[in-house]
Amino acid sequence: METKGNLTTGILIGIGLSVAAYYYYLNNKEKVDEFLRSQGIIIPLTTPGKDFGNMNLEELVSTKEHIEDLIAEIEHKAKEKK
Repeated sequence: METKGNLTTGILIGIGLSVAAYYYYLNNKEKVDEFLRSQGIIIPLTTPGKDFGNMNLEELVSTKEHIEDLIAEIEHKAKEKK
């Protein structure tokens, strides 16, 4: 029965750490996303329905580059199919 208790404790600790990490992410979303991008992990730059008029220059350039990358990827896939 000791193994069952250890398993339960491990699961509860895992759930607690996951909730804490998610809470931290929600409160520091911009910083965490920027860190993940710097590590090469693709994170969407904009949220659906974001108003481009309220974005600063850095956000607009970043969005533009992301769109250009998507266009290049689609064009490359289209050329491969031909």
